[in-house]
Amino acid sequence: MAFNVTWSDQFAGGGGACEGLERVPGTAVVQAGNHAAHCVATYRANHPGTQVHLADLSQVVPSAWPRTHALWSSPECTFHTVAQGQKRLQGEFVDGLFSTSGEDETAIRSRATMHCVPRFAEYHQYLAIVVENVVEARWWGPRHNRGAAFDAWIAQLRVWGYHHRLVFANSAHAAAYGPASHSSRDRMYVVLWHESVGRTPDFDKWLRPAVECQRHGRVQALQAFKLTDSCSPNRPWGKHGAQYTWRCPHRTCAAVALEPYALRPVAEILDAANPGPLIGERFLDARRARTWQKIQGGHRAYGGAPFIAELRGGGSTHRPTSRPLSTLTAGGNHHLWVHGDAADVRDRHARLLTIEERKVAMAFPGSYELVATAEKRKDRDQQLVSMIGMAVTPNIARDLGAMVSEFITGQELDPLRLAA
Repeated sequence: MAFNVTWSDQFAGGGGACEGLERVPGTAVVQAGNHAAHCVATYRANHPGTQVHLADLSQVVPSAWPRTHALWSSPECTFHTVAQGQKRLQGEFVDGLFSTSGEDETAIRSRATMHCVPRFAEYHQYLAIVVENVVEARWWGPRHNRGAAFDAWIAQLRVWGYHHRLVFANSAHAAAYGPASHSSRDRMYVVLWHESVGRTPDFDKWLRPAVECQRHGRVQALQAFKLTDSCSPNRPWGKHGAQYTWRCPHRTCAAVALEPYALRPVAEILDAANPGPLIGERFLDARRARTWQKIQGGHRAYGGAPFIAELRGGGSTHRPTSRPLSTLTAGGNHHLWVHGDAADVRDRHARLLTIEERKVAMAFPGSYELVATAEKRKDRDQQLVSMIGMAVTPNIARDLGAMVSEFITGQELDPLRLAA
């Protein structure tokens, strides 16, 4: 079969980007690479038509990969983000160039994966590139000059003929070419397109979700960034809610924040046949005091309706199952489902989400096979939790892939903006 658009997939994880991209008609992912054996095994199990290499991509010569129309790249994000309440260093050796300070060196090696993008772009001259990362990657650089390294990275790509736009999107809102995910996931997508094509991707068509305005009915929303130290309408950056909201495009009611139609309740993917133990039998001992406090808080807040207690640190507490799940991370399973009709919270049921539920919440199909390679059961489970937590949600890759396909081929695709 001849494909209209072919992709390469760098730092490919378990195949989330491929799963989404290949939902676009006429699209194929030809080549992929990743450094983790269990991710490569998962990718191969679900996408046998893609050549998947187990390799450190920073050591791969670009000419070893076949030419494709487009590149998807998801460089290492661990040392760009804030995790466990600790700000990550920005990649400088605090004791000088030859310092052996471990975390700083690891941070530099982590961020160095970003340089694989211009290396491959220089050789292959892709028509389009999508780079996925955490929103904090925008501020890659030394402490005294935040964002300078990111700006220099963009400048490298400009040299090779690329224009770009920074897209800040949440997977729970991405429903232009199919349904959204059941979980919230804020990410930055650097979309680059080559000047030789002679046109620009239609960002508005594919990235503005449908909302319901009381005055104007169903409209495509505008992304309205707040005025803060880190962002403004002229300097877009950040996450939904904290740094931007969706608004009606008409000025008469543009001050009202609106929610996309696309939102899907996490209740849809929870297995009622697996209720979990009674809360009074499992969560009342002193070692689980914080968990018990969050269970009680959710029970009071939602009047006995089912909810998810969020067990990680920071400001996470609880949210109803009528909402999308909060962000799934690679660090562990932090989502406790509390449900049942009993008036006394101790007589209700609670359990952590299963790996299968986490997978489906990230917009993977239920049939998607997850492969672990560790010997011990505990380590295998952690591999799967980590792989899901670091994955690209297929639905956002699908929507961006549709936009890129339309851009490259010049053939219009019809959006399928679905209500939740």
